[in-house]
Amino acid sequence: MVVWDLPLRIYHWLLMLCVILAFITSEWDDRSFHQFFGMSVLGLCCFRIIWGFIGSPSAKFVNFVKPPRIFFSYLIRMIKRDTGTMAGHSPVGGWASIVLIFITSWLALTGSLSNDDILFDGPFAHLLPSLSDLASELHENTKLILIGVVLMHLGALFFYRFWLGKNLVPAMIHGSRDDKTGPGGKISLLHTALGLGVLVCCLAAAYFAILIKPSFF
Repeated sequence: MVVWDLPLRIYHWLLMLCVILAFITSEWDDRSFHQFFGMSVLGLCCFRIIWGFIGSPSAKFVNFVKPPRIFFSYLIRMIKRDTGTMAGHSPVGGWASIVLIFITSWLALTGSLSNDDILFDGPFAHLLPSLSDLASELHENTKLILIGVVLMHLGALFFYRFWLGKNLVPAMIHGSRDDKTGPGGKISLLHTALGLGVLVCCLAAAYFAILIKPSFF
């Protein structure tokens, strides 16, 4: 069964790559490359939010963001190894995805508004100069939260693999998994092309913001 559509899979791996490179370039204090990868993250998050409304069934928020009652019920079933099979995100995985989208969006947005008190300003810092210093502080302080969320994400993959006996990684590569129930990720060729177009436009808009930013404000 097709679980994840092509645009969503490309988004997933690009986000992972850009987050890693944004973190590395931040540690190297390479502002130009850090800005590039940070704005890439912002563009990818914009795509994911859009795709959460118009994407394949398994990509839509309405199909995997569940109320607390279902979330905790499924969490107990996970501990008991009684999760069954379902396509797309589980109730726990769905909320984990929302947290990841929120944190990466928050970091990218605060980074785009920040400055280094010397020569470098984010692409949108000139739009809200009075908030730029606060955005810089929030951006810096959220990095540890992102590391925690990423570690939890990796921990969940190991938990699924060794406790529940489910390897989730291959499905995010080729898109298919032997699941029986729930919304799948199969969409038409035209819908796929639409998703890829939205992805490219979101990334292009993020890069365009870098090109047109003022050199000072």
